[in-house]
Amino acid sequence: MPTFHSTKSVLLIGASRGLGYALAAEYLQRGCHLVATVRGRARTKLHDRLGTSSGQLEIETADINFPDQTMALHTRLRGRTFDLLFVNAGVKNDDRETIADVATDEFVRVMVTNALSPMRVVESFQGSMPRAERDRVWSGTWHENGLPSGSFRPSSSPPSVPAH
Repeated sequence: MPTFHSTKSVLLIGASRGLGYALAAEYLQRGCHLVATVRGRARTKLHDRLGTSSGQLEIETADINFPDQTMALHTRLRGRTFDLLFVNAGVKNDDRETIADVATDEFVRVMVTNALSPMRVVESFQGSMPRAERDRVWSGTWHENGLPSGSFRPSSSPPSVPAH
């Protein structure tokens, strides 16, 4: 990833643990201003970073599976612009589960979380990015082998904040 300047702003959806938390830590280390979301009100490792982030970190609560929460987040962040929108929120089933094991309602839950809800977030926040940067949206799911797959918007490059 390139070196970032403190004027860069990132909206990271799904940052409480795993990849999202690691991305949050990296963007903070590189000097970005970060607005990161967590799904619930429980304290997370991300909250522990608030005291040491020198004002670079803001934590918002939103579960993107609930459109009213996505809209409320959009309302709270209205007027803000972001250089990068990264939608990391997602779920997966047990690796041992086969297609025959998956109940229809579970399949629907996974698809809403990993496909429909991220697209709603992208649609909702695309106006929060400068026109020239609107292809700087990254959203993906993770295969069982740990490699990313999938992207919304024209860019499928790694999630770097553009240099100005």
